[in-house]
Amino acid sequence: RYAGKNFTDRQRIKRKAENWGRRYRALPPGERLAVLSALMAVEADE
Repeated sequence: RYAGKNFTDRQRIKRKAENWGRRYRALPPGERLAVLSALMAVEADE
C-alpha cells in the first residue's frame, strides 16, 4: 500500500527517493546503466 508506516516515515522515504533520483540523473550515461543494472540484479534476487 504505502511506503512507510506514518506521515513522517513516508515523507522521509519521499525525500530519499527524490534525492536519489536527482543524483542518478546527474550521472554520466555509462554510470547510470551500471547503477540501474545493479539495482535490477538486487530486485531479481528477491
